[in-house]
Amino acid sequence: MADRLLVFANPEVQKLLKEEFVAVAADDWYQRRRKDETGKFFWKVASQGPRNPNATQQGHYVFTAKGKLLGFNNNRGPERRLAMMNDALKKWRALPDSEKKVKIPAKGKSDGRYHHELPGGGQIVKVYTRCLEEREGRLQKLAEDKVGNQAAVDHLWFQKSEVEELGKLIADGGGEIPEWLALRMARFHLRDNTRGEPRDWKKEEIKKWSLKVDAKGRMSGDFLIDSPDGKLGYQGKIEGKLAVEKDRLSKFELLIVGKHWGSGTYTGGARPGRTPIGHVFRLTDGKKESDQIPPQGIRWADGYWDPRR
Repeated sequence: MADRLLVFANPEVQKLLKEEFVAVAADDWYQRRRKDETGKFFWKVASQGPRNPNATQQGHYVFTAKGKLLGFNNNRGPERRLAMMNDALKKWRALPDSEKKVKIPAKGKSDGRYHHELPGGGQIVKVYTRCLEEREGRLQKLAEDKVGNQAAVDHLWFQKSEVEELGKLIADGGGEIPEWLALRMARFHLRDNTRGEPRDWKKEEIKKWSLKVDAKGRMSGDFLIDSPDGKLGYQGKIEGKLAVEKDRLSKFELLIVGKHWGSGTYTGGARPGRTPIGHVFRLTDGKKESDQIPPQGIRWADGYWDPRR
């Protein structure tokens, strides 16, 4: 992630992207597996690159709307990316007009295994994660020169029937948050994703979990999550506010602060010991395109919707 930040923070890269390119971001894990028109187009482009077809196709591609590859790079640092982008622009300008124009075909049916959309009537909660440190007697975000000092963003999804269940719980005087929400939050959203892609927690790693809501929608609780070898875990407290009006979430705000420890396969560079981390959950109307990005944990959709599995 550090190399991506370095590249896209570069003013020259930003200027080129805004003025000369149509920027598209996609998850390679999904695109190379899906069996639909989008997947076919992805492979049309990727197969022209240097990647092993039996492995990840991750990288930065420059291609035409017809799928002709003009440039590829997966190296660190903005200099090489800039060189690749400028070279691709030269190739683009040298193409005949017939290669630059394309009739947009029908999208066709998407592969539901690798294309996830919010269910009808569902709602979205944004989840922000920050590594913290104590300075001047209070918890603050990491200093600018430290790895992982940027906030990571994910999305917690609700189905319409789940919101209705929460509304009924509050109307009945409150109680323990339903297990489907408790486990969805714990397994897929209470993770340190500030330096890369973390693994999901396993159900049996959730050693303690308590989250209640009262008749006024106030939420409070605490938790302990720990791997079998004790090398990866998270312990903290939860507080927030939940409101349901006419079977729709009108408020969902949570603050979670605790101590996280350990690194995952793709989240190396964790600070030693148990260090502060925080999460903020906040309801969004989902109108921005970026709000529609599926939750990271929904790759196994059945398990996301029913995390008791």
